[in-house]
Amino acid sequence: MKKNRIAILIGEIGLVIICAGGFYVMNQKQIQPMEVYQYSRDIPVNTQVTASDLKKVTLPATAVDDTLFARNSKDIIGKYVDTKVFAGENVLGKQLVEKDSIDPFDSMDLTKYRKISIPITYVDGLGGNIKHGDKVDLVYTASGKKSAGGTQTDFQYSRVFLENVAVFNITTEDGTPYQDKTQAKQETASTGKDISSGGDSAKMSTITLAVTLDQAEEISARLKAGTIRVVGRFDSSKDYQSTGYIIGDYDKINSSAGLAETNK
Repeated sequence: MKKNRIAILIGEIGLVIICAGGFYVMNQKQIQPMEVYQYSRDIPVNTQVTASDLKKVTLPATAVDDTLFARNSKDIIGKYVDTKVFAGENVLGKQLVEKDSIDPFDSMDLTKYRKISIPITYVDGLGGNIKHGDKVDLVYTASGKKSAGGTQTDFQYSRVFLENVAVFNITTEDGTPYQDKTQAKQETASTGKDISSGGDSAKMSTITLAVTLDQAEEISARLKAGTIRVVGRFDSSKDYQSTGYIIGDYDKINSSAGLAETNK
């Protein structure tokens, strides 16, 4: 009987030691320092992260959530922040996006900008491959008359008059946002799987652009006198001066800003 009691006591003592050891190991893992990245400076939205923007710090393991923290520099450097971040703030994966996922309007000073809409078709809209945040150029086409020897002849001309204009949105005939399906169609062709968005057949109708007041006035006047068409840009496109294109014998066309209305 006495031997049984001693055996039970020894077992209980062993169990206590094992539990204490397990608790100690678990506690050590929780307080064990882990390396994480923090921002070394304040970074504006839509800015690319570089190595100099980061610093390594150690935090207790209990304060680190691997599902939130970005702990691999390869997953951070070269990405863009989609919100303003501050020095000493932990780097979180959800703040980091690729360049084509940033919204340029988030980092634009819109104080002097306005929204203006012009008609657009599927053809004019680059086959549907246009979306919020894209940059486009605008080309104007109109007709004129050349007077010579008592007779008049018609001529047509075109000229790019605005470059690098930001697209705010595109809507369909019923006023709903137009969805760019070109990427989905490309992936469907390459994979054989239809991943397009539900077969929406609403037609592209209106494009809304972010412009200054001066540009809005010019667009409005040109729409009344001729037509305006959207010209797409590549990522590497640069602005440059063009001379325009004319068909027929022509006279000079005057187009400029002026004091259109005055107060008497």
